[in-house]
Amino acid sequence: MTTTKLAIAIAATFLAAGCATRETAPYAQGKDCFYPACSIAVDVVDDGKGGKKLQVEADGNVRMGTRHRLVAIVWNLRTPGYEFRGSSVLPHAGRVGESSPATSQGDWYAQIIPLGNWYDTYSVTNQNTERVALSYDLTVYPSFGTAGQPMSLNSVIVNDAHQGINHGYLMMK
Repeated sequence: MTTTKLAIAIAATFLAAGCATRETAPYAQGKDCFYPACSIAVDVVDDGKGGKKLQVEADGNVRMGTRHRLVAIVWNLRTPGYEFRGSSVLPHAGRVGESSPATSQGDWYAQIIPLGNWYDTYSVTNQNTERVALSYDLTVYPSFGTAGQPMSLNSVIVNDAHQGINHGYLMMK
């Protein structure tokens, strides 16, 4: 084999390896989040049927960047007359007849550290130490003087932590 053919074969191999696609996400769309923080826009909009519904950036779905630990996730409510409360972001407990998987409180709090809320922001820190999908419910409440019921949306946070407890050590060898 000539040097030119060998160089072409090596280049083709690298090109093919570079075209590998990411593993598909378990949801239609999502927002990629990386250290140190990720901001998600939340709006209350008309549902077209005379009511209201939540409209959340990327449907509230979040994919954590590989090896990005301790990332703050901040939901920003942009509609006046509505507010976040302490129970606005909770693990999805699952309900009869739903297709969304439930997330146990143990799994949730092993990865998610609540940071608190203000009327228009809610924030948590994601430790991203385990590769896991965490289903959660986002709830917005009408504030004083606004008619209506609380509105919820079920979404997922997908942790993409690198697997292997000794990975850092092995990479240094």
